[in-house]
Amino acid sequence: MIEQPKPTTETAWSDELLAVLERQHALVEELAGLASRQAALVERRQTDALLALLDDRERIITQFTRSQAEMTRFTEDLDTRLGAVDDAERTRIQTLMGQIGDRLTEVMQRDAEDQQVLETARGEVKSELSTLNRSRQARHAYQGGGPGANRFADERG
Repeated sequence: MIEQPKPTTETAWSDELLAVLERQHALVEELAGLASRQAALVERRQTDALLALLDDRERIITQFTRSQAEMTRFTEDLDTRLGAVDDAERTRIQTLMGQIGDRLTEVMQRDAEDQQVLETARGEVKSELSTLNRSRQARHAYQGGGPGANRFADERG
């Protein structure tokens, strides 16, 4: 049986880092997919489905945040450590980091756009409710309140 060489410290470091980056990449891709669905739900004003989707997003964001804590130990002295790994691993690490950053930026931009749509919709609903309230008040004023409804009139009317 041929004994496998033990990985060097830098090889073990890059393998662990790549594992974390791959998990983060998968999570960010999942977030990006949810962000696309979110935009459609916001546009169609499907509140219940949107709330369910936001629960899914929260779960993914929690997982991503946990992985960021792991990343802290891997990114200490990152440039020096990257210099010690082979070119293919270095390229893979840098590519994943860039892709994760790009996807997070896209998700945040979509969130900002969705937030604007929600605020516009909120303003429209507020305006509709205000119009409805004014209409209701006018209808009650025209209907009158029956005998004795005018509290400021004296007995002669």
